[in-house]
Amino acid sequence: MRTLLLILFISFACYGQENIERFKIYDTSNVNISLLLDTALGKIWMVQIGLENSYDRMKVVLSDEAMAYTYEELAKDWNSQMKDWEENYNSKPDSIVSKELKTFWKPAILEESIAQGEVRVAKNGRFKLSPTDNIFNFIMVDVIDGRTWQVQWAIEESQRLVLRIY
Repeated sequence: MRTLLLILFISFACYGQENIERFKIYDTSNVNISLLLDTALGKIWMVQIGLENSYDRMKVVLSDEAMAYTYEELAKDWNSQMKDWEENYNSKPDSIVSKELKTFWKPAILEESIAQGEVRVAKNGRFKLSPTDNIFNFIMVDVIDGRTWQVQWAIEESQRLVLRIY
């Protein structure tokens, strides 16, 4: 019995995050066009299938801006901030830069910023799309903190957009 419980626990622990889809396809009202969502970063592409010519098939960026960041990106940015702080503040004598200023400009500890929700960490399943009554519009929601965006797909490039809803 203990072995069975241990196996079940390990199974749930191992597949918790990996089992969630990183990329998900959402159908539109147009049978040839779907939206591809990166559920971890919030990036979106319009995908068109074609039957006759290869130029009918395409994948077009709707939004390539990340709405959340990987741990690697956050660590790289934090290391850059720490290097800048060390060069411009911490390495200077107290007569040039006071202790108060050194403390004030020191970047927050990355783990604390993540725990307090100051930075948004990429996680599979973080972003979802919901269709609206307008066939060209979807609402993208960050299911962790509730941020929302209007996502509008269109054949014409000038009519495509992804805008934050405040």
